[in-house]
Amino acid sequence: ERRLIETARTQAAAVEREMAGTIRILQALAASERLEQGDLAAFHAEAKRVQQSQPDWYNVILFAPDGQERISVLRPSGHPLRLVTDTDSFQRVIATRQPIVGNLLRGPIDGPLGVPIRVPVIRDDTLHGVLTAIITPERFADALFRDLPSSDGWTRTISDTHGTVVASSKFQQSVGQPAAPSLLEHTRRVTEGVYREAMVDGQRGYVAFSRGEVSRWTAGLAVPVDALDGPLRRSMLALVAIGLLAFFISATGAFVLSRRLTLDIEAAADAAQGLAGGALPQLRPSIVSEVRGLGDSLERSAQLLADRQRERDEHLAHADTARREAEAANSAKDQFLAMLGHELRNPLSPIVTALQLLRLRGGSWSREHAVIERQVNHLTRLVDDLLDVSRITRGKVELKQRPIEIHGVVTQAVEMTSPLLEERRHQLTVDVPATGLVVNGDADRLAQVVANLLANAAKYTPTGGHVQVRARRDGDEVAVDVADDGQGLSPDLVPHLFDLFVQGPRASDRREGGLGLGLTLVRSLVAMHDGRVEAHSDGPARGSRFTVRLPVTTARPEVAQEPPTARLPTRGRRLIVVDDNRDAAETLAAVLRERHYAVKTAYDGPSALALVDEFVPDVAVLDIGLPVMDGYEL
Repeated sequence: ERRLIETARTQAAAVEREMAGTIRILQALAASERLEQGDLAAFHAEAKRVQQSQPDWYNVILFAPDGQERISVLRPSGHPLRLVTDTDSFQRVIATRQPIVGNLLRGPIDGPLGVPIRVPVIRDDTLHGVLTAIITPERFADALFRDLPSSDGWTRTISDTHGTVVASSKFQQSVGQPAAPSLLEHTRRVTEGVYREAMVDGQRGYVAFSRGEVSRWTAGLAVPVDALDGPLRRSMLALVAIGLLAFFISATGAFVLSRRLTLDIEAAADAAQGLAGGALPQLRPSIVSEVRGLGDSLERSAQLLADRQRERDEHLAHADTARREAEAANSAKDQFLAMLGHELRNPLSPIVTALQLLRLRGGSWSREHAVIERQVNHLTRLVDDLLDVSRITRGKVELKQRPIEIHGVVTQAVEMTSPLLEERRHQLTVDVPATGLVVNGDADRLAQVVANLLANAAKYTPTGGHVQVRARRDGDEVAVDVADDGQGLSPDLVPHLFDLFVQGPRASDRREGGLGLGLTLVRSLVAMHDGRVEAHSDGPARGSRFTVRLPVTTARPEVAQEPPTARLPTRGRRLIVVDDNRDAAETLAAVLRERHYAVKTAYDGPSALALVDEFVPDVAVLDIGLPVMDGYEL
């Protein structure tokens, strides 16, 4: 199969080379000084000479941009001319200003079959016309035999973008007819492939096809199964026959092209072909002024192409460098967020534990203690957001998804944000059906999403405002709306609202707080549930609405299993706390002692092991990131 596909690719490439050679000759002719000077009679003669040098060129036509013929080599100069007939390919040249290969069509008044190949005539960035060569199908049939080896029983075909057969190596009567339905069906789905089916003669065979990258024409190849299993001798004979045929065609072509003018134009065509491959045009001295002018045009074109290629390579190199720098900066940012979150959490842990210890000891709880507790809780939420963002960007978050009712998610989120809503004296309205809105999700993470949206609504709505949570079925999705009548959003902020660290206008005292991470977390967590989140606002001071959309699931909601209750040892039991943060270890030990446990502390693995020899604990509380040996090893 690999061999057949490669052969089909080679066949498609041979056809594309034929088209490219014709396009280069047309482009060279379009650059003629006669045409630039407006001498249509002289250009008619020049085009006639070019057409005569190309055996398979049926006609050369110059059209005005409005589709009116200006010259046709089949009619004398000055003869009444026609409008263009194949308007599709003509209009594509007008629109794109690029060479176009049309589809196989029949000439006017039952004329012969031909393929129009068109190039634009451009002067000073202005389109002056379209130069067209009508190529007979024999040109492409020759490509099947001249450039490709023939094999017994192999049938090669070329079909255009409409699926019409342009050339066939065995069935000439199929030219101009639609290709086999099975081939058309396969080419509609993929650009190349191999399949097996019964051939015209009833034999089982392989059919390979490949579509050209530029022309989008399809090269087909049908081979009997027996032919692929034939002896090597037949393959060698076929190669020899192809070589002899190629030699015969080359010798005949050399004889036909022996005249001096034809040789000069052939040299110009070779130079144009080399220009397409990136080589400098090499034209031998010629007595024909048009050929000399063509050589000058090709040299200027080659220099222009080289300059543009160099600029393109420089731009690509700069873009690649910028991309690598951006990726490195983004990776460094993710690593910094992770490190910052962990480094901030280490000192926070003993502070939180110390506050709990103060409450346990039952001393006076002053206003200053309450201030410290509120600010520590706020700082803890910021650190948790930092850690969540770093986990998500590094792919460390794992969802525990199961079918759940949205009502339970919203209830949990309202419980989480009730203190903030009550502190701001907001009126909360919840309109969520108790059943019927089931999604497949992680209940805790979805509650975090809704809680973040409620917290934002509470913070950015003036005291005594209104906040509404509403859930509904919307097609194949469950939509959860969180709306408020707060400060709203400006139109230029909405497209960037979910980007990292983006925040709306802040009051001078920054009473809203936050790092601009909450909505980034919301978008990331919703995306992990195959959902999306949208923001809408009628403008500043007109409130805002955030809508979370999640796919509906038809599964029945699962009843969450209560985790087994962790039973702490009864009082008097022995515990050991191991943490390299001394403050964290000592404050936790103090809290446990307040609950009447016997507690020992250690600050690394070896010290803990030494302590265990004389103090046998019932329970060990271990930090993971210990020096010398980690908590798992300990």
